[in-house]
Amino acid sequence: MNSSISNTKPKFITGWKLALFSLKFGVSLGKYLLQRKKFPLFVLKEMNLFKKNRMLGIAKIPKFGKQYYKAILRVPHWPSKAYDHMIANGGLNIRSSGTPLKTQIDSVILGISQRCNYECKHCYEYFNLAEKDSVPVERWKDVIKELQRIGTSIIVFSGGEPMLRYDGLLELLESSDKNLSDFHVHTSGHGVTEEKACVLKEAGLKAAGVGLDDFNPDRHDILRGYPGAYQEAVEALNCFREAGIFPYVNVCLTKDLIRSGRLWDYIEHAKDLNVGVMHLLEPKPCGRFLSENADDLFSEDDRNIVTEFFIEANRSKRHKDYPFVAYMHYYEKPELLGCLMGGLSHFYIDSLGNVQPCVFLPISFGNIMEDDFLDIYKRMRKTVPGPLFQQCPSLYFAEKIKAKKNQGVLPPIPYKEIEKEWKQMYA
Repeated sequence: MNSSISNTKPKFITGWKLALFSLKFGVSLGKYLLQRKKFPLFVLKEMNLFKKNRMLGIAKIPKFGKQYYKAILRVPHWPSKAYDHMIANGGLNIRSSGTPLKTQIDSVILGISQRCNYECKHCYEYFNLAEKDSVPVERWKDVIKELQRIGTSIIVFSGGEPMLRYDGLLELLESSDKNLSDFHVHTSGHGVTEEKACVLKEAGLKAAGVGLDDFNPDRHDILRGYPGAYQEAVEALNCFREAGIFPYVNVCLTKDLIRSGRLWDYIEHAKDLNVGVMHLLEPKPCGRFLSENADDLFSEDDRNIVTEFFIEANRSKRHKDYPFVAYMHYYEKPELLGCLMGGLSHFYIDSLGNVQPCVFLPISFGNIMEDDFLDIYKRMRKTVPGPLFQQCPSLYFAEKIKAKKNQGVLPPIPYKEIEKEWKQMYA
């Protein structure tokens, strides 16, 4: 292992250093202004950086080695050719999602493996898990090429457990253009070793999100349905970090973690683990949680507690050296950006090849094993005219999807079967 890499830990740019960084970044934007033909969608008035940072609760930026990682994990690392490519496609015109001013997709999650040894209580791929994978690596390669042709900032390999398809994961990384997109992996940590992490780094893996739902080993193991899951997650974080891959944790929130006040204990633990971002995910009534009541999983009071934690952890001087807290509900609530599913910002292709508007919304617009990906993508985009300033669609359609499942129709539900309700949602 390269000793110059192994001591790298995330650092956090705050206070006057953040102001200095913003100035440096602002100056760097000059090249986009001077090369209008190359960066036609760079629109300065769309980018009040300081106002946008305050709106999104950004008071720190993680730095890993010589590279900066925007903490919402929706843009490539800076500086990089992938970042420049994102600028050319209007990726910073966040307020113009759904218009010609922003053609860039921020992030796409690809469920490249149906296999998993865990039995996570919140698994959104629960109905797809199997011992063999349905979508060949070559088909994933084709889809990635199309995603990069459209313009996609972050491509995330997930599952199932993507490390159980390690050779395929490596092949996908090696065959993709790292000058057009950053590549992440979302893993439980199962199967991660120092050697594999170093090989993935050499192949172009830029960041890794490891699922760690509780800082208590016993509680985490229970949530993941696998003895030793906590230890595997911690070891994986260490392996990725020491290999020079930016490490962050994905936390599926539980009401026990929130209502006990233990979120503050968690961030202390995350700081000790030297991670860059603590990515908070709300549990949704889909996958293994489909039969659950949404309010029982996560209430509005829970949401308020998490929002207060998110703001305090990111803005207080006391926590300036702590991991950035990313909380997508805050960004996409109706009062701010609205829901940006369906390619406005993000979408999902599950492990069976179904193209879905969100990882938590099992509604299929087509399958990449049956139809041309671009045709499916265009079909989905036509149904999502712009940001949705309404209730989260995963909650809006939960009872409908549950009813279909009770009739023997497993998710995802074909779009045509809920087309009327979908149009009513946007009415």
